Amino acid sequence: MSSDITSTTSSDKDTDSERKSKEKREKIPIYTTSIAWAAGRSSIFTYLSYFGVVLGASPLEQSILTSVRNLGSNLFQSVWGWLADLRGRKLVMTIGLTTLALTIFLTPFVSNPLELVLLSIIMTSLGFSFIPAWIAFLGDYTSEEKRASFIGFINSIGTLSSLFVILLLGWWMDSTPFPFPSEIATYAESKPVFFIPFITGAIIFTLALGSELFLKEKYDIRKRAIFRDELHPSTRNLIERNEPFKRLLPINSFFKFCMSMAWPIFPFVTLRVAHSWLEVSILWAVFNLPRGLGQSVGGILADRFGKKIVITLSRFGYAVVPFGYAIGLVTGNVWFLLLVNIPGGFAFGAEDTAISSYSLDCSTVDTRARYYSILLTFEGIFAFTGSLFAGLLMEVLLTVLAITDKDLGFEFVLVALLLLITALRIIGASFHKYIYANPLDFELEKHLGSSNR
Repeated sequence: MSSDITSTTSSDKDTDSERKSKEKREKIPIYTTSIAWAAGRSSIFTYLSYFGVVLGASPLEQSILTSVRNLGSNLFQSVWGWLADLRGRKLVMTIGLTTLALTIFLTPFVSNPLELVLLSIIMTSLGFSFIPAWIAFLGDYTSEEKRASFIGFINSIGTLSSLFVILLLGWWMDSTPFPFPSEIATYAESKPVFFIPFITGAIIFTLALGSELFLKEKYDIRKRAIFRDELHPSTRNLIERNEPFKRLLPINSFFKFCMSMAWPIFPFVTLRVAHSWLEVSILWAVFNLPRGLGQSVGGILADRFGKKIVITLSRFGYAVVPFGYAIGLVTGNVWFLLLVNIPGGFAFGAEDTAISSYSLDCSTVDTRARYYSILLTFEGIFAFTGSLFAGLLMEVLLTVLAITDKDLGFEFVLVALLLLITALRIIGASFHKYIYANPLDFELEKHLGSSNR
């Protein structure tokens, strides 16, 4: 009898050991995919806006580039989320990574802002299908209690790893004979140096695609009954019957409008204040280091104190960034840009983790990708509007005041817009007090028809 008990205990230990070993093996491609995704994304989007300026984009053209990039990356997210919930996460992630690798490879060959806009539309509308599928994939591996911590930890690994890629690219670009834009009269002379980050990004996304193929899906999504046509709800129904999400959606969208107004303006400020590509890379590295910490720490804080408070405080933290850029432009000191990127990066990371896990808490396993993609779709529409509005406003001011980008008045216009955006970000953040403190208090299963949370 004693030997039977001992044998059973030993067998249980072996089974538990095998299970833990299997879980560790399954997480290896999760880590490598996160690292490759973040590194590839940094390679392209650290320099894409500056590439537009070097190609000769005006403030309005720069805002169009920023706007269509944001719109393209988010407009079709509901479609990709629906497909990820219907056919599985990996299929959609494969589409995204393949598109990014191909379009980024072609980017340094474009010759004018219009070509860059068209390529960016393809790049973001198809390539960013990866995001809702990836977040839903991570959500499948966690419970509500630890969801923010897990997602934050995984994404922080990728973000922190991308620091080395950003700094290496900056050093490499400065090692070439091509001058930094602020040192020459014609920006176009700097164009060849962009082959370095873009071709590197294409290679990294190809590696990410290879890593993604080894991921194991937690659920066989295609077998779930919820996807019978008569049970598959429309986007409107998903929003209408989910009170926490319905309240979050307009508040989050308005804030993205306020936030995105600064995006087409930042590149003009940076290229006036920085003196080398390494300085530009350091700016992004200083942003990404606290961002990575914010993703991890923000997830822990969100699970412990609630996602609402992390989202709200983080978005108030965004307000310091345009204000710091205004001071940096007035003083001509890049250190102000570096300084505000520390709280700005931490706020970005913490908010990113909290808002994604909050949207997952608003959903069930059958609707995770769709809810997160709906959130991104509305973000894209409002970010498109905000960026375009800022660029158009700047273009009108420059035209009315008869100012060119070589005049001192150009910097005064930039400063005025940055201060306006600072105020709007504070106003937008203040509305977050109206969202639900905890979506889990709302009886989602009763309304969404699934018990797997």
